[in-house]
Amino acid sequence: MSSPKLKPQNHPTMLAVKAMSMSLGVALLLGGGIAQSQIRPNNVRIPDPQPEAEGPAEPGQQNADARFTCEVVDNAYTVMYHPQSQPDRSYEWAQPRAMGGGWSEDRRCGEIARRLEFYRPDGLQELAVGVENGYNVICVTTQKNADCRIVLTVPPGEDPTLMRDRVFENLTVADSGQQTDAVNAIVGNEDSNVLGEIENILGIPMPGQQNNAPTQTTRGGINLQPFLDPADGGTGSQLN
Repeated sequence: MSSPKLKPQNHPTMLAVKAMSMSLGVALLLGGGIAQSQIRPNNVRIPDPQPEAEGPAEPGQQNADARFTCEVVDNAYTVMYHPQSQPDRSYEWAQPRAMGGGWSEDRRCGEIARRLEFYRPDGLQELAVGVENGYNVICVTTQKNADCRIVLTVPPGEDPTLMRDRVFENLTVADSGQQTDAVNAIVGNEDSNVLGEIENILGIPMPGQQNNAPTQTTRGGINLQPFLDPADGGTGSQLN
């Protein structure tokens, strides 16, 4: 009596069992794929696109080719303008000292310089005051954009026109035909005679001064083109 032998792997019965196993595996894979394709991604959250900022808002390194920069002049942070046609000269535009609102002097100065530099390629036209989201602001219009774009927000309780004329005092006085250096944004504890002289030049009362004349403020904007180089869309007539 012969002993039973092992069936070879290509025996018909074994092949049939293998074929059934493979078919079952394929069916399971296909079934799983179909099930996955039918799942609706209701729980998948697509983030909203981030809006583009109108201008840089955080302090950073200044561009070496920037026309507007923040520098320390006579121990005060000052916004300076560097005309392309006069590479050896710089002009004081603003001196925003002690304005409050949670901003340090250097950060406020840097932010004003960055925003002016950001708007400069559009052709700066007028420095004005306006209202944005219920806050008084100092802003600029440009040749490419008639909207008044924010340069700085005026702290609550401050007159926006007075604030503009103090921060940008050099432009204000030059625009009126005078010549002077920049003064602090908020004047305090200075000699009263100096304040009186500034009053006479600007035609506006200074803090701490007694003046019975009615308050006069400049409601029109300041034309910036005389203070800008022709390369920046200006006339340069006030760049001596």
